[in-house]
Amino acid sequence: MKLSILTVLLLSTLSVADAFRSSFAGSRAGPVATARTNDSTMLCMKTIAVFGASGLTGSECVFQALKEGDTVIGLARTPSNLKIPEGSGGDNAGKPLNEPNLTMIGGDVTNKDDVAKVFAGQDVDGVIIALGGKTSDVGETMLTDGTNTVIAAMKEKGVKRLAVVTSIGAGDSESQAPLMFKALMMTVMKKIFVDKNNQEDATTKSGLEYCIVRPGGL
Repeated sequence: MKLSILTVLLLSTLSVADAFRSSFAGSRAGPVATARTNDSTMLCMKTIAVFGASGLTGSECVFQALKEGDTVIGLARTPSNLKIPEGSGGDNAGKPLNEPNLTMIGGDVTNKDDVAKVFAGQDVDGVIIALGGKTSDVGETMLTDGTNTVIAAMKEKGVKRLAVVTSIGAGDSESQAPLMFKALMMTVMKKIFVDKNNQEDATTKSGLEYCIVRPGGL
């Protein structure tokens, strides 16, 4: 089964969909995405865990995975915030998203026990981390701390496939960001980009088979 979220990640050269659909492509796939893999086999995703499931990107991941027939386990601070996304939801956009193959768990991605609940019920084939929120609301290190918590749980359960959504301008894509966006990165968005860069660093050093996606906008 395939996970397709290409409509969300329009400006990335290697999407989360590509990462789960075929193979994790190896070293570097362009300025807005990087990946690491240990093999080149075709993947059959059955159960996908989504962290940040109620956000703009996370809800697209959840919605489109369900439409492809996958089982989804989502973690969000407030599960009731999960709605059918505007990007691919059509006339149903904004309505509550309830499907038999969807399990939503309320919790904090930086809390080990909350994250463990996602992996407790059944085997997870792949993980998407699509965290977001204002730094003033979630803290200056939530992205990194949450990603490290998820990575630790994945290793404990033997889950190898990880896709992390960050942003254009993060990591070695800084030079690809538009001029005005760079100005924001160095001023009002400075703290969040420190966190995003540390999040990417944690991912690349995780030893997992990963894909980092850096969309230019939603």
